Amino acid sequence: MGSLGRWGVGLAAGGSHWATLLVNVTGAFAMGVLVAWLARGTAHPLARPFLTVGLLGGWTTYSSFALDAHALGGDGLGGLLGYLVLTLGLGVAAAVAGLLVGDRVWGSDALADEAVAEEEL
Repeated sequence: MGSLGRWGVGLAAGGSHWATLLVNVTGAFAMGVLVAWLARGTAHPLARPFLTVGLLGGWTTYSSFALDAHALGGDGLGGLLGYLVLTLGLGVAAAVAGLLVGDRVWGSDALADEAVAEEEL
């Protein structure tokens, strides 16, 4: 399902590098939200592998990121560095924002905060 969604975004964006950036940043945000939710310990044991590895693993794409970076490298160093900094910076920021949103939605819990701090970050 995640891969089909990524493919659809790629089609809608005309195969541009922005499609890869979009899916990776939204995937990082979703992962942050999921980590906050899963850390509460109330989810089914198969929810974590299905949602994180299956769904978000199919949605995000390191291979396309690498290919896009390689293609942009042929156009000059400025575009390549901009793409790398944007992808990594926005990805980390989105993951942190997702953690904060998830914590806000499901309420702060000392046990969940400890699990996130120790296991996920």
